[in-house]
Amino acid sequence: MEPPSRAAALGSARALTGAGVALVALFTLSFAVGAALGFTDEAWMEAQLVALGQRGGAAAVGALIAALLVVDLALPVPSSVVMTASGWALGAVGGAAVNLAGSMGGALLGYGLCRRFGEPAFRRLVGAQDLPAVRRFFEGSGAWAILLSRAVPMLTETMSCLAGLGAMPLGRFTALSLAGTLPVATVYAWAGATAGAGAGVGWALVVAFGLPAAGYGVLRLLGVGGAGGP
Repeated sequence: MEPPSRAAALGSARALTGAGVALVALFTLSFAVGAALGFTDEAWMEAQLVALGQRGGAAAVGALIAALLVVDLALPVPSSVVMTASGWALGAVGGAAVNLAGSMGGALLGYGLCRRFGEPAFRRLVGAQDLPAVRRFFEGSGAWAILLSRAVPMLTETMSCLAGLGAMPLGRFTALSLAGTLPVATVYAWAGATAGAGAGVGWALVVAFGLPAAGYGVLRLLGVGGAGGP
C-alpha cells in the first residue's frame, strides 16, 4: 500500500499530466490550423503591423499587438514575433508596456474562464477525483510552474488555465504572472527595439527564464509567492 504522501503526489502528477496533455493538445490543434492558413508566418505578421502603422500610427499598432497577445490564449498568434515587433514599432519602453498589458490580459482571461467554466470539462476529460490533486499542486509548487512557463508558448496558456482549475487565489496568480511576464515582455521589446522586428531572440529566452526566478525570490521575501500567499 502506498504511503499517503506518496499516493497524494502520484495523484497530483496524474491529474496534472492528464489536464496538461488535454490543454496542450487543444492549443497545438489551434496552432496547427493557424499555421495551415498562414497566420503564423513571421513575414506576413510584420507586414500587417507595418501597414497598420502607416495607416493608424503607433496607437493602432499598440492596440493590435495587445489584442493579439490577449487572443493568443486561443488563436495561433506567434507571440515571440509579435512581442519583438512591438519593440521595433513602439520602442523598448512602449513595446514592453504593450507586451505586458496584452500578455497579462491573456493570462487573466485564461485563468478566469477556466476557473469559472473549466471544472465540468476537466471532470469529463480527466475525472472528478483528480481535481483536488490539481488544487493541492497549486497550493504548494504551483508558483514555479506559473513563473517559468511565461516564456514558453502554449505552456503559458496551459498553466494559466490549470491555475484557474486549481483555484489558485487571484491575487497570487496575478503577482506570479506579473513577475514572470515582465522580464519576457521587456526582453522581447528590447530585442526588437535594438535589432529590428526580425531579430533572433533565442538568447533572450535565457534571460527571460532567469529573471522570473529572481522575481520569485523577491515575492517570497514579500510573503506573496509562497503557499500561504494571497
